[in-house]
This record gives sequence, C-alpha cells and structure tokens, in this order.
Amino acid sequence: MSAFDPLADLDPAAYAPFRDPRDYILSWTDQIWIDKGLGRLGEHYADDIKVHTAYGETYDFDHVILNSVQKMSAFPNGGGGSGEDVVWEQRGPMGFISSHRVLKTGTNLGYWTYGPPTGRNWVSRTIAHCLVQDGKVIEEWLVRDEYAVLQSLGIDPERVAADMALASPVTGETMAIADDAGPFAGRYPDPAREGVSGKRPERFDDLCNQIVAMYDEVWNRRRFDRVIDYCDPKVVCHTVRLHRAQAIDAYQQQIIDLLAVFPDGRIEVRDLVVCESSELGTRIAAIWVLHGTYSGVPLYGPPTRTPVKVLGATHFEMRDGRILREWRLFDEIAVLAQIIGARNAAATR
Repeated sequence: MSAFDPLADLDPAAYAPFRDPRDYILSWTDQIWIDKGLGRLGEHYADDIKVHTAYGETYDFDHVILNSVQKMSAFPNGGGGSGEDVVWEQRGPMGFISSHRVLKTGTNLGYWTYGPPTGRNWVSRTIAHCLVQDGKVIEEWLVRDEYAVLQSLGIDPERVAADMALASPVTGETMAIADDAGPFAGRYPDPAREGVSGKRPERFDDLCNQIVAMYDEVWNRRRFDRVIDYCDPKVVCHTVRLHRAQAIDAYQQQIIDLLAVFPDGRIEVRDLVVCESSELGTRIAAIWVLHGTYSGVPLYGPPTRTPVKVLGATHFEMRDGRILREWRLFDEIAVLAQIIGARNAAATR
C-alpha cells in the first residue's frame, strides 16, 4: 500500500471536529439516529440542501426533517442503520464526497408512509452519496432498496408503486422523470475526471477508467465474457432484495438477468469516488443511471415498451486491481412506478 495521505490537502475544518471524513459521516449518523438528536440536522445539512432520489428531489432542509420524524415514529427501535463503509474523496480544499453504505434494520411499530404498523422486522441497504462543503452536506444522491423494505413488512410492492405513480412520497407531487431534471440532469462524458460531485483528483484515474471500461464493455456492449478481466474469480455481489451472487458465472448471470428486462439498456456512469486505506484497502463508489425500454422479460408485469430510468449506486472493493466484492443498489419501486405510470397513461388515451 502506498504512503499516500488523503488528508494532506484537505483543510481539517472541512470535517471538524471529527478525526477525518469517515468519522464525520459515521459520528453524525449515530448522533442523529441512534442518539435521536434529530434537531441537530441543521448542524449537519445546509439550509438549501438538494436531495436527489429516483422519485424526484427536494431543495430544503425542512423536507429532511419532516421525512426523518415520520421514519423515527414508524421504526422507534431503528431506521438509521449501521454503517458498513464510507468511501470518500476530496473535492477542493474544504470539501469531499462521501458515499456511505448502510445496512438498515428495524421493527415497524408505528404509522408510516405506507400505512398502519405491521409489527414486522425489516432489513435493507441504502447508499447515501453526499457532497460536503465547509462542514455541511450541500447535495445528496440517495439510493434505497425499497423493495426489500416492503418485502420484509409484507406490503404489496405493486400497490405502493401504483400510489407512487400518482404522487412521490418524497415531494408529494406526481412523479415526472425527465432527462434534464434531478439526478438525470446534465451529461458527464468523462466521469473518471469529473462527475456530479465535481472534478476528481488525478491520482486514481487509471482505476476510474477501468470501472468506466467495465460498464462499457460488460454492460453496454454485452461482453459478458469479459467479466473475468475485471473481477476476481471469487467475486461476490450483494444487490437488491438482499440477493447475492458468488463467483464469475453467477455474477455474469445477474447482469444478464437485469438486462433481459431492459434489452436495450445502457449504463451511464455519473460519478466515481476512490478511497484507499491500509485497513480497508481500495474501494470505489459509483453513481450511475441505466437508460432502457421495458420491452424484455416481464419481471415487473406486462412490458409497456416505454422508457425507464434506473438510478443506481454501487460500491466496489478491489483486490489486486480487480473487483472482489460489489454492493449494487437501485430502487425497484421507483422502476415499478414508472412502468405503472406508463400503463395508466396508455389506458387514458
């Protein structure tokens, strides 16, 4: 491992009073969710924070508070989750991007967005991709495995998705996903150098180019045979609904099965973050969008032959320059909502 110091050019005020950006993220998560210091969110988030999700986006701190209070009521014994990793990288002398992977658990003991308490336990993962400047989160890309939540609670995903097709649980407005809005806005032709979080340091350009090439070759050009060139033979991928694929064949099949749903699907990488440490090795975080047409296998009901956008987040753990472990998340309920919305639109024509 090299002697590179990721803190060398980062002003300590960017993450004060904590030891480093990793400690900043994990400590704030504990103070807000475990200690229930929800009112301290103002110390952590900027007043005009932008939060991007697959359902829409919000632009102020009040929405964060409102949604968080509801979740604390619904899951009094959990909801904040346990931090699995923080992949961070500098963005200017007073800023950094943090991709925080969380394993969430809890018991649904109170009323929530989806209705009365079920009394059931749930487990799911979330990745929060946060841009921090001057000690506060100013922008966030949030990807949840909401299907796993509903599955655990015994709630019908199609019913929830149908409701969401009419009104987003985040914004309260009709879902309207456009190419030029929210997490889909703009284009980043060279994400290895600059993505949604800004320009990257040059140190890890080769690794970032390798990840971009993997998405282009394996996913976009359907060279599933090239997985072996990018992944360790013992690769393990954890993905939505807590599914797991181990070794090359299963990893290939997992990609093939998703693309079979969207046969013309293409991955667009929108951000990359690289973090290296002597304790945890090299990890890479990615924000991506899959653009495709729901015209393949009917995983989400009868094909609509309409466009779908899938906002995703991935963490890679590298070993000897290859992917050893991957955590790949996207919100299937948001995908279902787009498909059901297309069906509703066709029925009214």
